[in-house]
Amino acid sequence: MKVSLVLCPNWGTETPHLGIALLAANLRRHNHDVRVFDLNIRVQRGIQGNRDIWKTEDDRQWTKAAFTADFIGEKNATIDLFVENILASDAQIIGFSVYSSTYLISLELARRIKRKDSSKIIVFGGQFCYPKTNAETLAGYECVDIVVTGEGEDVLIEIIDKFEATKKIDFCTGIIFKDNGNLVNCGFREPIMNLDDLPFADFSDFTLSIYDNPSQLPVFLSRGCPYTCVFCSTKLFWMRYRAMSGKRVFKEIEYQMSKYKDVYFFSFNDHVVNADMRNLSVLCDLIIDAKSKRKQDNPNWEKVSWRGAAVLRDGMTMDFLKKMKDAGCVELEYGAESGSPRVRKLMKKSPYEGDILEQVIRDTCAVGIGARVNFMFGFPGETEEDFRETLDFLKRNKDYFSQVHPSESFCCVDQGTYLFEHPEEFGVINRYSPLFWHTSDGKNTYPERLRRHQVFCELAESLNIPLSPGASRIKQHKDDLLREYDSYRISREGQ
Repeated sequence: MKVSLVLCPNWGTETPHLGIALLAANLRRHNHDVRVFDLNIRVQRGIQGNRDIWKTEDDRQWTKAAFTADFIGEKNATIDLFVENILASDAQIIGFSVYSSTYLISLELARRIKRKDSSKIIVFGGQFCYPKTNAETLAGYECVDIVVTGEGEDVLIEIIDKFEATKKIDFCTGIIFKDNGNLVNCGFREPIMNLDDLPFADFSDFTLSIYDNPSQLPVFLSRGCPYTCVFCSTKLFWMRYRAMSGKRVFKEIEYQMSKYKDVYFFSFNDHVVNADMRNLSVLCDLIIDAKSKRKQDNPNWEKVSWRGAAVLRDGMTMDFLKKMKDAGCVELEYGAESGSPRVRKLMKKSPYEGDILEQVIRDTCAVGIGARVNFMFGFPGETEEDFRETLDFLKRNKDYFSQVHPSESFCCVDQGTYLFEHPEEFGVINRYSPLFWHTSDGKNTYPERLRRHQVFCELAESLNIPLSPGASRIKQHKDDLLREYDSYRISREGQ
């Protein structure tokens, strides 16, 4: 069957989209005809004069209906051309990879496709589709036929197989679909446990030279996370933690480097690359060996480098970090979240002890790997004294951060998380607003969390610690954020 896969604005331009490349590879393994349309990169590269709307610090605009409506109106002819191109592929099934910043424009394209040819089957998937409310809301739109609520590789194959056999959309675990106008939730599908069996990501539909980093490709070592942080929504989409073998990941790196002669940098899209230290160690050993023995075959082996997200944990010794450095690791993104052991314990974010956090961050810096560290603000139960501990943590370790990332949502109560499901345990009121919740004592409010974010950023700047782009986004939109909060609060009081 012919299938088209689509990515709409606004998304990153650093590298091609890994999820779409994986879906394309799996579809081709099953002998389906695939076309990929990265409309995001085509729009961004084609627009002149209004580049500011693509800045990272402004991407929250894309979640607002008024902004996207103006953009759609301005680019009406371009969007119509995209619709014609997608329809010209003659695909029966058209899949959109959907995120909070892409879903409004994805819906507009889906509407236009359906108006032109109502027989096309529109499938939405991606990490915006995992909360039940998001998935069911998207499935409720007339232009959307199916919403995939988890991993897409096996689900998409089954959707196609059933349609080819029956010429209709039918029950398939892992989707929400319409049956005579009624939504049918088919439940969660068991995750793919043997990740080694997945095909290598297929980037043949992407023109690597037009991305920000033509020498870089995304890869992954694992899916999900084995840790139990109460605020994290990772398990809602990926369900269980699973890891590829280090040997399988190395084979993919080897394959991509042989196919794309300019590629030598790899960004790991995992939530945590070091949950399975054994597999990571095997991968490092294989890369180190290739760096020394295979540079004659491909000079890029000597330049191989990579980065990823990691957990601050025991086992990240100086010796292990040196091995990672020798294998080409240039940056690790750590989720410290708080410098207060008490708050980390409330988060169930082990290890709780601050000395382990500091030692790993300092050792990471000492071996020459950048340590990019994430922080949250106003976790339920965090006192002013706890917040001061985070500030002190920042001061003590100011020379060891390559960058700090202050969370732009401060502390989000996402639906389905442990924090959401057990509000009484944390004193959380109004948990149905992920951003604008408050605690029963009235002390932990959205404005207070924003204040702590700003204090943290000001301190980091005074210490000459590089800040992620989100810091300037919050500073730039502070008044708008507070107006949104006030508007929300007033509307709730009127109910």
